[in-house]
Amino acid sequence: MTSESVGILSSPDRSSSPSLTEQIVHELYTTNQIFNEYTGVTSQQIRSPGKRQLTIEESLVTTNDPKRVCNSNNFREQLDLELISSPAITIPSPLLPSFSSSSSNIIDSLSSSPCTPLPEDVRNWLSIFLAMSNDDRSRATEALIRTCSTNTLQLNHIKNQIEPYFQRDFIRDLPRELALHVLKYLPANDVARASRTCRSWYTTCNDILLWKRICHRKKVPLKQLPTIFDDTIDNQWKRSYACHKHLEYIWQHGQPLPEPLVLRGHEDFVITCLQFDGKRIVSGSDDNSLKIWSIATGKCEQTLIGHNGGVWCSEMTDDLIVSGSTDRTIRVWNINTGVCQHILYGHTSTVRCLALHGDIVVSGSRDATVRVWNIRTGERLHMLSGHTAAVRCVCYNGKYVVSGAYDHTIRVWLPDQERCVHTLEGHTNRVYSLVFDGKHIVSGSLDCMIRVWDVEQGTCIHQLTGHLSLTSGMQLRGNILVSGNADSTVKIWNIESGKCLHTLTGRNKHASAVTWVQVVMNYVVSSGDDGTVKLWDLNTGDFIRNLVALESAGNGGVVWRIKCTDSALVCAAGSRNSTEDTKVIMLDFDRTTICS
Repeated sequence: MTSESVGILSSPDRSSSPSLTEQIVHELYTTNQIFNEYTGVTSQQIRSPGKRQLTIEESLVTTNDPKRVCNSNNFREQLDLELISSPAITIPSPLLPSFSSSSSNIIDSLSSSPCTPLPEDVRNWLSIFLAMSNDDRSRATEALIRTCSTNTLQLNHIKNQIEPYFQRDFIRDLPRELALHVLKYLPANDVARASRTCRSWYTTCNDILLWKRICHRKKVPLKQLPTIFDDTIDNQWKRSYACHKHLEYIWQHGQPLPEPLVLRGHEDFVITCLQFDGKRIVSGSDDNSLKIWSIATGKCEQTLIGHNGGVWCSEMTDDLIVSGSTDRTIRVWNINTGVCQHILYGHTSTVRCLALHGDIVVSGSRDATVRVWNIRTGERLHMLSGHTAAVRCVCYNGKYVVSGAYDHTIRVWLPDQERCVHTLEGHTNRVYSLVFDGKHIVSGSLDCMIRVWDVEQGTCIHQLTGHLSLTSGMQLRGNILVSGNADSTVKIWNIESGKCLHTLTGRNKHASAVTWVQVVMNYVVSSGDDGTVKLWDLNTGDFIRNLVALESAGNGGVVWRIKCTDSALVCAAGSRNSTEDTKVIMLDFDRTTICS
């Protein structure tokens, strides 16, 4: 874990159950040092941010106790106030010229400080200085500095004495709204470290709206479930951020890897489609069935039987599953009961792809048509004709339907008008994959090319060259595109510039075709025909580690599909030569949620 986790945990006086904390910490970390730092929450002291780099666990721990000492600058100001306001000690001397009683008080205060008492000649010099006018004082100060200019130690001493008087605690002095406005631009680790400075900074830096902004900026959702941090972090948004940083650490460093949950049920058939919503897994197979698996129990809740051919595609909502089959039909199933609510007839060949948006599903078929349906009523709304070969992939965002086909073209439709507004030509072979973000269309083809299109203008913006074979899977996050290819490589692109940022290769690359890619948090997860699932750094392109390696990896074992959430990985695996059982494997990386 990086130092970005700074200051997340708090409240040593309200620590969680020792047995629970020790159990979880022992699971997460393998070194005694980290364990001791985690369990040593109550011994944490306020640290000056500039003293040294905090360890990960030191940075995670702060205290909820508001009784804090001030930082060194505040302490210096307090000491100066005490010196100035301390009772004056009058020392009569006929040699001293007359000056104000306040000046006398200042000299006497300095003399009565814990430092070495001022010599008499220094007191006399100070009395003369304080009796001067402001202009004379300025000239005297300049003369003093010039006199000391040949002695670096004296100049440094003067500098160190002067600097604290110009330092202001802007977080404490600014109105709270302005202080929060300043802090919201800082990274989370800096905000958390700043909260360790003093009492006023702690209160401001733990503001709930501040951490809400931080979470929204990082796209960290509010965690509603009970967590191991509930007793140590009062701020629910800060707690959610702590859970997020924990997950990032476990994905990258957690040892050992989570115990896999293995789900078997499709015998030796191929799992052709996979869905995962965090609670349930839905697997479709060419054995004509779909299965619904419970994450909580690890058992098959429902087996959906009704198709007369292999299931090739599926989508799911909270309560419905939509599946397309080689039997030319689309079926809508109730996810809780397993009952088929609608059978959608119309296609005259295999239903090859589906795209779901709200209650509307778009289907593409080998009959070269695209159809639009309402899954609640079972009504066919529109039929979009124009392709001259099988439709292989479709996308829908509520306004545009985008379809890619074996006729080498991509078409952009306005489904309500049943009208094709753009035919995107440029690929010289079959189009196999599409991603669409409402503005850009990205298409992958058997011609080894990836093209980026503007959906409004219907023009090609960039041609992304570098892959040597079919692009099997793509995912788009903002301007960053991740593509997996049959040439065994994964590439990371910027679609605004058209440049390849990273090629994920090296001695740890896949040994054969990449079957699927997905972006989760700051990582790329890729699966391959070599029977492995690999984790890469999205920002640097560096290989991190293997998450899954089948026993028959490199000898026929295949990972066909993967689905990820921030907390879990699900993959469909099997083999092409009966060396590996067909199964669904799930790895749960969430070690912060307390199961009820």
